Amino acid sequence: MNLIRGSGTNGLKGIEPIRKNIIRPLIECSREEIENYCNENNLNPRIDKTNKENTYTRNKIRNILIPKIQEEFNPNIIETINRLSNLIKEENDYLDSITKKEYKKILIEEDKQSKQIILDLKMFNELENVIKNRLVLYTINELFGNNKGIEKKHIDDIIKLCKKNIGNKYLIPNKKVKILIKNKKIFFISNL
Repeated sequence: MNLIRGSGTNGLKGIEPIRKNIIRPLIECSREEIENYCNENNLNPRIDKTNKENTYTRNKIRNILIPKIQEEFNPNIIETINRLSNLIKEENDYLDSITKKEYKKILIEEDKQSKQIILDLKMFNELENVIKNRLVLYTINELFGNNKGIEKKHIDDIIKLCKKNIGNKYLIPNKKVKILIKNKKIFFISNL
C-alpha cells in the first residue's frame, strides 16, 4: 500500500514487530497459519467484517490486487514483499546510525527548551544527499518529536537553500518550523 502511495523507504519497511512499547507477536505469521492454529485449538476468533469490504485501499490490495499478482505474476508475492521489507529495514537501520553520527558531528547547539537546533552549514553541505535528506528529517524530529508535514519537496528546498550558502535566507516548510541560514549555520527554529 505504501509503495502505491509513493512512500519513502521508511514506509516500505512495513509494520515492525516491535516499535516502542507495541509488540506484535503474530505479525510474521500468515493468515493461514493463524487460522490453522485456531482450528486445531478450537478457538473462535473474531473476524472484522470490514476486512471483506473493498471500500478501503488496504482491503482492495489484500482482496483484489495481491490475489491477481499471485495468479498472474508471482505466487510467492507475500514472501517476496516480506524479504524486500526486511532488506529495507536493515538498510534503513544502517543509514539511521550514520545519520545520528553525522548529526552529532555537525551539531553546534541543541536547545530544546527554546525549540532551536543549530547545525554547521559547511559540514552539512559536504555530506551525501541521502544523508542530508535524513538529517533534515532527523533534526526536525529531534526538535518536535516527529517530522509530520515535512515532504520530499520541503527537504529538497531546504537542501537547495543550504547549498546556496547565502546569509539571512529562510524557509518555512510548514507552519511549525523555520529554517534559517545565517553566519554559516543552519537554524532549525520552532515557528509555533
